[in-house]
Amino acid sequence: MNRILHCSLAVAFMLCVLALTSCGDKARFSSSDADKFEQNIYIVPDGVSGAIHLFYTSQKDVYINVNEPVKIQVIYNLNGNVLDADLAATYYKSVLWILDGKKINIPTFRHTFQEPGQYDCILQTINLFGDTLIDTTRIFVDTPSNISLTSPRNGYNQAEPFLEEEIQLQWDITGIDPWETTQCDIYASSNLGKLWLSLQESVPCDKKVSFVGPLLPDENILKEFGINPADTSITFYWGVIMTVLNLNGIQEFDTSDIFKFSTKLINTDSSILNIPIAYKHYRNQVSPDTRITIVNNKGDTLKRIERSDVVSTESIKLPAQTGLTVYMEEFYFTEYKADSFTIDIPEHSVITKDSVFFEDKTPPTVWPIRTEFIQDEPIVFSLLDKGSGIAQSKIEVYFDNAEVAEYSVRNQLLDLTISQRKQMRVYIRVSDHAGNRSAPVFWNISPKKELLVLDGPYMNAEELE
Repeated sequence: MNRILHCSLAVAFMLCVLALTSCGDKARFSSSDADKFEQNIYIVPDGVSGAIHLFYTSQKDVYINVNEPVKIQVIYNLNGNVLDADLAATYYKSVLWILDGKKINIPTFRHTFQEPGQYDCILQTINLFGDTLIDTTRIFVDTPSNISLTSPRNGYNQAEPFLEEEIQLQWDITGIDPWETTQCDIYASSNLGKLWLSLQESVPCDKKVSFVGPLLPDENILKEFGINPADTSITFYWGVIMTVLNLNGIQEFDTSDIFKFSTKLINTDSSILNIPIAYKHYRNQVSPDTRITIVNNKGDTLKRIERSDVVSTESIKLPAQTGLTVYMEEFYFTEYKADSFTIDIPEHSVITKDSVFFEDKTPPTVWPIRTEFIQDEPIVFSLLDKGSGIAQSKIEVYFDNAEVAEYSVRNQLLDLTISQRKQMRVYIRVSDHAGNRSAPVFWNISPKKELLVLDGPYMNAEELE
């Protein structure tokens, strides 16, 4: 009887243990069969922090650029509710990413793709029951796209104004990946300021596009507007905006440079050379005295032109020829210099040279008007500059004890006041409006009887170091 009782108690005890164990499992996993544990891959710009799921969405296809750093992160959900990272870690045994030939076992990491192409970003998570969750996001790394105009060449000036001539517009595009398509919008106008408001055509970027003449209306109509095709060329500007679309319809835009072409002159044996001229940092009240000398390839002077504008364009009629040399000189403000250039003049053309800039690259000079001055009178220095002019806000005057000197400027003269009768040095540096500084020098001032005697200048070694 006791033996049967012991057996009954043992069985009851085992049933109790099993019941308690079963209750413990249910408490820990909270009816695991009903719970839905999910993972979502987020690929966002590097530097984004915080709750990224509030601002970004998990996507199966992601498009980024070469060398664009991104943050790759997994966000876990339980029954549709987002879990924070610490709580989520209690629901899985391991996490593993497979990307670009690498294996990574942390929930969040950063990556930069250095080569374009398509990459599979694979995420494998093993939950507490040993089940493996697998998700994949395709990453498309775009090649940088570009569009460049090729024909007609920029500045082409032989377009027929009145004939039915075809001018084919050509361009090159690069960086288009297999998952991308393109569209090109062609803009053209004779008014540069309205170019990007003047859409002419929208085509696939591999389609040929042409302008077909005549480019200008009848000569009689032009005359009504005061336009003579014998001495006037009409310039047309054009450019292309390329739209790049990927499989998700996301668009990127590339804008070409602006090219131009011009009609040629008719009913004339001459061509026209336009020379835009400008003076940099010009602050003088007096107008410049510019001389333009044009010499042919034999050394003969064809034309001499004098002008007095700071900014203007000089238009010169010339017969067609090669090897023409144009010399540019400034005769009054002689520190302004411009390079000469050589150019060819085609027939029936208007040629516009790149802007010619006169520049002042010569430092101003400081020099005493004499070497002896009467005591109690100012010592006077000339401020010599034949270019952009002295910038009075950039005059530096001090003595050898670094004390700032008292001075005034009048009509390119600097009056220096000496309040102490003793041996001293004075340092003077000035700048012109073009940014050129005078040499770092000083003068010795020595009292002798009733005079102050100057000697120098001497180089200031400290400023040369």
